[in-house]
Amino acid sequence: MVLKTINLQQRAANEGRRILAWWRENALRTDGSFYGKVTNDCIPDPNADLGVILATRILWTFSRAIHSGFEASMENRQVADHLWTLFKSAFWDTSHLGVFWMVNGNQQPVQRRKHIYAQSFAMYACAEYYAASGNPEALLYAQLIYECVERFARDSVHGGYFESFSEDWNPIQDQLGISDLAAPKSMNTHLHLLEAYTRLYQVWPNPELRYRLRELLQVVITRIVHPQTFHFQLFFDADWRPLSDVISYGHDIEGSWLLCEAAEALGDRDCIESTRDLAVQMVKATIAEGIDMDGGLFNEGRAGRVIDDDKHWWPQAEAAVGLVNAYQITDDPQYLDKSQLVWDFIEQYIADKQYGEWFWLVDRDGNPDMTKWKVDPWKCPYHNTRACMELWQRLAVKGE
Repeated sequence: MVLKTINLQQRAANEGRRILAWWRENALRTDGSFYGKVTNDCIPDPNADLGVILATRILWTFSRAIHSGFEASMENRQVADHLWTLFKSAFWDTSHLGVFWMVNGNQQPVQRRKHIYAQSFAMYACAEYYAASGNPEALLYAQLIYECVERFARDSVHGGYFESFSEDWNPIQDQLGISDLAAPKSMNTHLHLLEAYTRLYQVWPNPELRYRLRELLQVVITRIVHPQTFHFQLFFDADWRPLSDVISYGHDIEGSWLLCEAAEALGDRDCIESTRDLAVQMVKATIAEGIDMDGGLFNEGRAGRVIDDDKHWWPQAEAAVGLVNAYQITDDPQYLDKSQLVWDFIEQYIADKQYGEWFWLVDRDGNPDMTKWKVDPWKCPYHNTRACMELWQRLAVKGE
C-alpha cells in the first residue's frame, strides 16, 4: 500500500508542476496580466475579456503552490505578485467594495454584477495570497469581502446566502452560468463560500467568522445534501425548496472532502466525525452511480441514471482527491485503488500529451472536444493543480 501511495503522489506531483509551467508559458502576458482565452493548441486571444473567476483562480493556484511548498519558486512568486496587482487595479470596486465579474483588455469593467460565487473565489484567493506573501493588504481585502457577503447576502430568516447583486449590492435575478437556473440560492455558491470561509478562518481565526463558518457548514449538510441519496441538490428557492433533480457527480465528490476540510478547521471532534461519515456516504453514492468502468467520472445524472456521460476535466481532479480523502478516513484500500484508476484515466485521456494542460472534456469513448478552450473565463488551473497538490500532501503523510 505504501508503494501505491508513493506512486500516485509522484505522478500527481509531476503533473502539477507541468500544469504550472504550462500556465506560466501559455496563459500569462509579459505585462503581468493574463489571456482571457487560449485555444486548445495554445493560441491566445489578445482581445478577450478577462473574468474574475479565472483571475482569482490563477492567483489562488500560484499562491497555494508557494505556501504549501509544492513549488515555492521565484517564478511562481512573480506570477502571484503580478496577479495580486492586477486584481486590485482591474477587478476591485473601490466605490462599493467587492469584485466585478468581467473586465476588458484595458482593465475596464464590462460586467459589474456582484455574484457571491465570484466574491467567494476572490476571498479564497486573497486569503491564500496572504498566507503565501504575508501581505496584510491581502487579508484586509478578504475581510472586506467577507463583511460585504455577511451584510448584503446572508439570509437571516431561512439561513444561507442569496446569490446575485448589482454593482451597488442591490439584489437581482441572475444566472451564474448559461446552464444554471436563475435561482435565489444554489449548491455551487454555498460550496465555494464554505471553501472561502474555511481558508479565511485558517489565516484569520476571528470568533464571528468561526460562528458563520459553522453555521454555513450546517446549512450545506442539512439543506443541500439529500438525506437519503447523499447527493447534492443543486438549486433552491429562498426557503430551500429544491428546484432541480439533476445530480452533479463532480460537485458531490468535491464537496465530500471540502466539508471535511471545513469541519477540521473548526476543530470540533464530534463535528469532524459526523462530517467524515457523511463524506464517505457521498463518495459511495458517487462510485455507485457516477464512475465509469475506465475510472472516468460522468458529468450529470438524475434518479440514479446518468444523463450526461461526457467526462469533464474538473470532476476527474476532484474525484482523485475525494477518493483519497475517503481512504484516509476509512483505511479501506478500495478508495485508493479507485483514485489510482481515476488518475490512470486522467493521464490516458484528459491530459493533452501534444499541447499540454488538460482537455476541457472527452466523450465516453475518450475522444476530446478539440473546439473547447484551454483557457477561458471558466477553464483554469485551480481544480487540476489543486488536486495534484492535495495528493502530493495527503499521500506523503500516508506513505511514511
